[in-house]
Amino acid sequence: MTTDTSPRGFSRRALLAGTAATLGALAAPPLAAPARAQARTDRPIEVLVLGAGMSGLTAALALQRRGHKVTVIERQARIGGRLLSLPLGDGMFTEAGGGHFRSDMPLVLNYVRHFNLPLLSLNDGLPVYMVDGKTAKSADITNWPWDLTSEERNVTVSANLNRYLFRAGLDTNTVLSPDWPDQDLLDRLDDITLEDLLRPVGASPAFLKLLAANAGLFTPYAQTLSIIPDLAYHFGDQNVFRIQGGNNRLPMAMANALGRGNIVLDAQVVRIDQTGPRIRVGTKDGKEFTGDAIVSTIPFSVMDEVEVTPAWSAGKARMFAEMEWDKTIKVIVKTREPTWLAHNVRGWPMAGGDRPWERFIDITGNEPGGHGSGFFYLNGENADRVLAAPREVRAQQVVDIFQQDLPGLLGDVVSVSDFAWSEQPWIRGSFGSTPVGGGWMVKEWTAPEGRIHFAGDFTTLKTGWVEGAIESGLRAARQIDPEARPLSGAR
Repeated sequence: MTTDTSPRGFSRRALLAGTAATLGALAAPPLAAPARAQARTDRPIEVLVLGAGMSGLTAALALQRRGHKVTVIERQARIGGRLLSLPLGDGMFTEAGGGHFRSDMPLVLNYVRHFNLPLLSLNDGLPVYMVDGKTAKSADITNWPWDLTSEERNVTVSANLNRYLFRAGLDTNTVLSPDWPDQDLLDRLDDITLEDLLRPVGASPAFLKLLAANAGLFTPYAQTLSIIPDLAYHFGDQNVFRIQGGNNRLPMAMANALGRGNIVLDAQVVRIDQTGPRIRVGTKDGKEFTGDAIVSTIPFSVMDEVEVTPAWSAGKARMFAEMEWDKTIKVIVKTREPTWLAHNVRGWPMAGGDRPWERFIDITGNEPGGHGSGFFYLNGENADRVLAAPREVRAQQVVDIFQQDLPGLLGDVVSVSDFAWSEQPWIRGSFGSTPVGGGWMVKEWTAPEGRIHFAGDFTTLKTGWVEGAIESGLRAARQIDPEARPLSGAR
């Protein structure tokens, strides 16, 4: 018996290997009695928001503007969740979490506009590819050495993908609609991977490898429902932005608007009890908060750390156990200058391949200072390999392999570091998404559990994106108060 070491083998299946026994245990006891119905909203109520990331802050602001009393309880000692900007010196910042926005993210950009935050423009991807031992630039498509079909030749990865999506009945606009997918599409796409979708409409194995080099090696083997919105953002719009001074300026601005006195930091929720007339939330340091409703943005990957009374319903417990969580690691690089521009490669990504460095993302754009800024974005086996290496050398190893494969692109490297979300105890992963056949989770995460409402970018098919985080926060807020609205300028 051989072990599958291909990208298909690490497509987030490992997490499920140990869940069968857990699910059996979950199914054994009788269903818990339903919690009391959610609070009425014809009067101001008290809402506890668990998490001060983008989804929690969005819900909190929307409810506060309706006159409700809101308290945000955050496990960490900081605001922002997975919008985390790290200083690189010389006034530069890199992004450990959400790295960029695009103009097909109207909620994000309207919130940025509402707070008058300055934007940096970035370049979209014009990468060099290294696949199957062959190297070519996307800027020179007539000389690509891979065994593409006649209709795939002389055409970019983006153009080919959009053609195949159209043939499959999809496009990069409608899949970003808040009401996508309808039940028919949910049923049709639920059990298939992206490769399953694209191969019957003409996609060659060589094209799928190039797509994986551009979008991440897991891409062909990901569930279609989860990966299609992600691809729509990357391949449906070329306008790429960051916030000058760091993307976490957005949640900081939202927290200031909410009022810092309404946010409790460094408070790990360990207990939720909604059996009485008021919900009680206890934290690890012994504090207790009471309210009429909860918006929970606690990642499902750490939900087992919270004692909940009454116990979770079977559907929620199964969702927490089966959602798949990636182990993304970013190897962060600052260079003397963005040397890659002279090689006619740039952007998101600047380089992509089937090598251990996977993808290099150039986020320099028009940032002042003249230095180059970017990061290697690693998932699956590549992330596991880095995480298993000694911390003092693991990031440099990735840079060394890249410089051997594509000498001269990085030029003079000033600093190298890394950041892994799987090493953060409050999430233990980078982003959560549904497995193949997991479309039933959509109904679960959109349905309240008694007076607990769920938000977070893992509760939307726009997994891993700030747009989805905002959208989910608004959804949870409207479940509590149907008149809750986003900030002015946002839909």
